[in-house]
Amino acid sequence: MAVDHAENARTAVTTFLRAEVLAARLEAMTRAEPEVGNLWRSEIALAEVVASVGLEGIRISEGDLLPRIALNGGQNADPTGAELALSLIRVLKAPGDPLARPVQAVRRFERAAGTGKGSSLTTGNEPAGQRLDDAEIEGLFAGVGAGDMPILAAARAAASYAALSQRANPIVERLIFMAVDSSLRGRVGRGTDLEDVLRGLSGRVDAHWVSPPALALSHRQFLAWSPGSEVGLMDLGTGLAQVFEAELGRFALSRDWLRHGQDASQGRGGRSRLADAVQAFATAPVLNSARLAERIGVSVRTALTLLDEMTELGLLKEMTGRRTARIWAVPSLGGRLAVRPFRRTRLQGHAVRPSAEMREMANRHGRDQREASARAMERVFTDLETAIDKASALLVSAQRQR
Repeated sequence: MAVDHAENARTAVTTFLRAEVLAARLEAMTRAEPEVGNLWRSEIALAEVVASVGLEGIRISEGDLLPRIALNGGQNADPTGAELALSLIRVLKAPGDPLARPVQAVRRFERAAGTGKGSSLTTGNEPAGQRLDDAEIEGLFAGVGAGDMPILAAARAAASYAALSQRANPIVERLIFMAVDSSLRGRVGRGTDLEDVLRGLSGRVDAHWVSPPALALSHRQFLAWSPGSEVGLMDLGTGLAQVFEAELGRFALSRDWLRHGQDASQGRGGRSRLADAVQAFATAPVLNSARLAERIGVSVRTALTLLDEMTELGLLKEMTGRRTARIWAVPSLGGRLAVRPFRRTRLQGHAVRPSAEMREMANRHGRDQREASARAMERVFTDLETAIDKASALLVSAQRQR
């Protein structure tokens, strides 16, 4: 048994160190090329919210969001799920800093996911013991700070929320994970709901996260989100490393798109606004003609001419397939339409609202059960952190002996 435990510890250390090294490479690339980083994060945010909603059994895809934006009413997907995804993407693009303002951040996450004291869920519908008080929320991030491994610290905060809330809303757990990852990788803004004519699909990303947990669990196979268990934590670390390897290549595609656009803009007449249009899409990879015209200060007719030109150059893809109320996106974001979350039976009503069975179960378990879950989760992270600390000490000792 001792041998098995030691082997499991070595596997865990290898998994998370590998994931952190790959994450650090992506983080460095986004810092070195902020425009490309903004483009890449815009695409990841879209894919992550769809995957996150999909893990909760809601039938939705990236392509289902565009009809909601264009208001054509022709979609087959659950409109509640589409609206949920659009709410979540605004949070991911500006998550704020839960380490500095924990209560404000988490309450915003709960509202976005439909579990806070907002219009989507009344107080009477909240399961007893599932809503954390302000002191418990502050405790989620106690001791988290510079020097912590972002992925592990983010998973611990998410798992703590899961244990204390009795898994009331896994979507909130994943928002906490990405917000902590963002805070530990750089300074971020206060976090406000981004609002524009494209409902959050447009606009710059005010975040530094690189670790998408839902994508990690649906990248090659569909795995359960369970950050507080040993198996769930290992699945997360392994999945993230696989996603990072793929995204290193996709980041290069975003870089190539920007270079292609800049090259196409050179040698044009002084009155050409193609360079400005390329820059606009680097900042906001999904735009319509009115939004582009506003951003670069031209008429809508001129914007349409530029959009047609960029489409012919292969720089853009028209997403709606219509002649009116059209929306354009960079091709790499269009490629995200091939990503599909796990599809189960469509849930009725608001899919993230706890069921009657879950509410009854929550009522049967009191604070003692919550604390027991939190202690079990704490043991998992303590064992992993101890193993990582020992591995780090061995590396330092080996380097000194050289």
